[in-house]
This record gives sequence, C-alpha cells and structure tokens, in this order.
Amino acid sequence: MMRLNKFLTKAGMFARRKCDQYIFSGFVYVNGKRITNPGLKIDENKDEVVLFNKKIVFKKKYKYIILNKPKDCVTTLDDERGRKKVVDYIDIKERLFPVGRLDIDTTGVLLLTNDGEVSYRLSHPKYEINKVYNVSLDKKISRGDIEKLKKGVEIGKDEVVYGSVKIIENSSKKYVVSITVHTGRKRQVKRMFNVLGYSVLELDRVEFAGMVKDGLKPGEWRNLTKEEVDSLKNMIN
Repeated sequence: MMRLNKFLTKAGMFARRKCDQYIFSGFVYVNGKRITNPGLKIDENKDEVVLFNKKIVFKKKYKYIILNKPKDCVTTLDDERGRKKVVDYIDIKERLFPVGRLDIDTTGVLLLTNDGEVSYRLSHPKYEINKVYNVSLDKKISRGDIEKLKKGVEIGKDEVVYGSVKIIENSSKKYVVSITVHTGRKRQVKRMFNVLGYSVLELDRVEFAGMVKDGLKPGEWRNLTKEEVDSLKNMIN
C-alpha cells in the first residue's frame, strides 16, 4: 500500500507538492472516483489512478541526470514567455523535472529526474542538503560580513538564513567567494549578500548534494552513476 501523492511522484509525474495541488483540486481519480485526499492509501499494483484523463503507470525504473545549467534558460517544464528551458538541452525520451530551481541568470549544477520522491526529499529543508555557490561580488567582502553570514542574516519576514563563506579571490579587480547553504529560499544567495550591501554580479552553483559538474561545459549533461545515485539516496534516507 502507498499514499496517493507518493504514488504520483514515484510514477514520475511531478514533484510531491505539485501532486498534492492537483489532488486537492480534484484532478485525480482512483478506480473512477474523484479523490481529494493526498494521503489516501492505494494498492499501486491493482488500483487504477487517472490524472488529467490519463492512466498513471507506476514506474520502477528512474533516470537521474546532472546538467551544467547555462545562463538565460529557466528551470520550468513549460514557459508561457517562450524562453529557453533546461529540458531543451536534454535529448532523452523520458519526462524529467528539475530538482529545485535556479534563476534564469544563475549557472551550474542542476539535477533532473523522474523520481518524484527523491526530488521531494532533496528539496526539503529538513534534510539540509549542501548547496555550494561561487559568487562574484561588486566589492571586497569584509571579515565582519563573513561572520554575519555564518551567524545568520534576515532576508525577509521570519526568514533568517545561514551560510559558510570562504574567500576565493579578493583582488583589486575581482571579488569571488564560495558560500555553502542548506536551504533553498527564492533568490536566497543574492538576497543574503544584498542585505549586507553587496551586489551579486555572477552566481554559479558548483555543488549540489555532493554532485559536481566537473568536465561538463555549459549546456552539457550526463547520467549519474550508480554510485552517485546510491549516495543521493543514502543522504535522504
């Protein structure tokens, strides 16, 4: 037996929150009956689940890939403005969705999968997944501000976030730092530096959940190895 929302995510449809929204909105049917309870227990091998008039088949095999996201593309599956999407760079038949989001002008490590449960857990704050960014700033960062970031800065109402910062380059022409965070609020890293008076000129995610983009040029991708997938699952279990 399995919760309905978990079944949909494991079927590779959408991330858990999106599945919950569709269930609450009455778009999901089980054995011909409209269901609005995401926690309903179903038999994944016997019950018929329909979403948007399409029978959902439970998937037991999943794909996991890493993309070095370039600038000027969005991490959505559909974009009403017609902008380039991260999935446009991936030439495979399976429908994959991004694990979390990166801003249109942010580059770097992005995971995509059709395993909704893994995606949900990697994105959930309680698992404290490491995200490492290289940040180009408009001016030299002070030691005092590095300590403030470590202790926590307020980027909005009831939004206090933390980051461990290391200086990569602090010359008279270029100011680059590395910051490690565990949460994924909207535009979080940019807002963290903005509240301290810095402008972020470039933002590149170099690591996510231990996965790095070594050898991948912007726009290139590869399948994760079995060892990498096992590492991700161990991290969230």
